[in-house]
Amino acid sequence: MLLGNAALVTVLSVLLIAAYRRRRRESEQHRQQQERSRSQRQRLAKAIGEREVLNREVHHRVKNNLQVVTSLLNLQLRKLEEGAAKDEFKRGVRRIDSMAVVHHKLYGLQDLRGIDLQKFFTGLVDSIATSTDTKGTTVSCAVDTAGIKADADTAIELSVILCELVGNCYQHAFPYATGGHIEVTVRHVEGDLHRLVVKDNGLGLGAGPTDGTGKLGLEIVEALSSQLDGNFKMSSSAGVTFDVLFRMSKPVQH
Repeated sequence: MLLGNAALVTVLSVLLIAAYRRRRRESEQHRQQQERSRSQRQRLAKAIGEREVLNREVHHRVKNNLQVVTSLLNLQLRKLEEGAAKDEFKRGVRRIDSMAVVHHKLYGLQDLRGIDLQKFFTGLVDSIATSTDTKGTTVSCAVDTAGIKADADTAIELSVILCELVGNCYQHAFPYATGGHIEVTVRHVEGDLHRLVVKDNGLGLGAGPTDGTGKLGLEIVEALSSQLDGNFKMSSSAGVTFDVLFRMSKPVQH
């Protein structure tokens, strides 16, 4: 009996030692796995941070280059005689200025993976209002994007569309210094489909937003809408409403 008990104790001891060693080995493996995961997260965070810095630097350089182009075009503009050609040249320069503003705003953002359209569009609209003639100083503009965020590529194309449409409102809807109002809204429709609406309470389509002075801008909007796998339409009722359906190229946070 004593020998049997001793053998049983010995077997149990061996099993306990084996279980303990296995537990230690598994614990060490788990610790090493956690260490590798932590190291990978740190490297990933560093890479993402470096990419964000690089992206902002790219936008900064693009903005500077566009400003150089604008300066050169303004020098050329001085040599043109007054007329339709010079007016079209001015509009082209303003479009380049708008692109420079877009990249300047992107450079100032902390997160380029999910751009807050409320903050981004508000800054753009304020810049457009500042750069317009004095007749636009009495025009108010409200932006409501319902907390929607966009990736950088979509935000850039939307911002070009916004600059064209809001600029069109300032140029055509309010020819007199009597004031007016522009509303900019972005809403989620379904899935990855969204809608951008720019609406003014100005003179309406009869005032000429589709004539020769504004046709190119609307063609640009239509082309960019197609690039965003959407469409563009406009209507007139107590002003003009521009409606842009578009799709986000990446998942969006609401």
